[in-house]
Amino acid sequence: MSASQWQTALQTRLMGKGFDCTIFLQNHTLHLALKGTKIPNQHEIIPEIINCLNESPPPGITGLKIYAQTPDDPFPVWEYEGELGQSFQPPPVQPIPLWQRVKQGDMEAMTTILERALTHKNIQVKIKQINGIFHIELNAHQLPEQALLVKLIDQELRCYKMPSLTQIQVTAHDAHHTWETEFTLGHLPPHSSAVDKKTHSPKPASHTWRTLPLYSLDPTGKNILLVGAITGFLLCLTPWIRFILSYLVIIIHELGHTVAGWLMGYPSIPSFDFIYGGGITLQLSERWAFIPLVIYSGLGGLIYYFRRNRLTLITLVIVALFYTLIYFTRLSQLLVISMGHGLELLFIGIFLYRAITGWSCQQPGEQSLYGILGFFMLFYDLNFVRQLLFDPVMRELYFMGKGDVLDHDFVRIAREFLRVNLSLVVVLFGLLCVLTPLATWGLYRYQNYWRYACVQLLRR
Repeated sequence: MSASQWQTALQTRLMGKGFDCTIFLQNHTLHLALKGTKIPNQHEIIPEIINCLNESPPPGITGLKIYAQTPDDPFPVWEYEGELGQSFQPPPVQPIPLWQRVKQGDMEAMTTILERALTHKNIQVKIKQINGIFHIELNAHQLPEQALLVKLIDQELRCYKMPSLTQIQVTAHDAHHTWETEFTLGHLPPHSSAVDKKTHSPKPASHTWRTLPLYSLDPTGKNILLVGAITGFLLCLTPWIRFILSYLVIIIHELGHTVAGWLMGYPSIPSFDFIYGGGITLQLSERWAFIPLVIYSGLGGLIYYFRRNRLTLITLVIVALFYTLIYFTRLSQLLVISMGHGLELLFIGIFLYRAITGWSCQQPGEQSLYGILGFFMLFYDLNFVRQLLFDPVMRELYFMGKGDVLDHDFVRIAREFLRVNLSLVVVLFGLLCVLTPLATWGLYRYQNYWRYACVQLLRR
């Protein structure tokens, strides 16, 4: 049978079905693309196509692939693959992707994605639909700020392709208060992320910085910190483990020099020092003028973007003035030298904060790992302070520098900038090490306050 005869027979059989059929051949396989606003039922249309092709077989064709898709969607709604001459075998049921279930308003899928996003806060999620409105109920011992929760829910649902203009009602309960709000997906109010409907607490419905609740450690957080402190201390006492993990401290240290160098206009690259040990940051001696231009341009863009937010404008102007003061004075060199140990302290704080809060932790045991690494780095730095203060050999080696050429950071800070004894700089660093866990605890306890401040700064 000629190609025109079997094609005519197939097109006649499919005529009037409400969709267009595109036919093309590839590698002895016949491809049929069915496109239309009304997708045909595969259990009805596929047997009809197979019977037609078996009655009028195309010459040289052994395989068959059928796709059904809508005009505005590049991905097939369903597809079938088989061989000519065989009867139709119903395809196995494929699980519907999570994003597609959320897009269709599946409440179980919505619960799954919201529980994933809120798992680090131990927040329970329940969802039901009443009169076309999705009611989301949140329960926890202590909830984050209302505006942050509403924004997170809106972002998660829109990320999974849930249609805009969907009505969402959120009711949240914790040990301190209850609040309820309703909003339209994708259209949060411009000046406040949610509007309170009712509250069952003597506190005002919209929080100010004076009424925000404080956080306290739960038993899980206390256990994680205790285990992290003990394990980190034992790892620091074990020489070969301390040597292996010291490379984590080294790369963080050199990254601190690198980031500060780039900010101050000096192109830098961190690296390990395999000759004298430790690490070294390779840095050009001359500045690149375009680097501060990029930073000033970025600050200018942010100033324009937040031009209606007076608080953010003042903050950005202060940042620009501080950057200018540091960049055009010797403080730029002091910053580059100090940020090696400075980034170590920052990472200690980040690790301990994630251990306490579980922030962005997805896998079991991740919080405990952050606690162990945070305390290991803390004890590693405190041991470094002890050696410089009380070990004459270590102190003399530190004074010698790398290859009797490059002075170490604390030596340069003491001699070139502060012009004080090395011990005073080392004691200052030891004090900062002790204060870092306390500062992290303060950030945790008063996180509603600084998050509230961030929300205020990020408003346009």
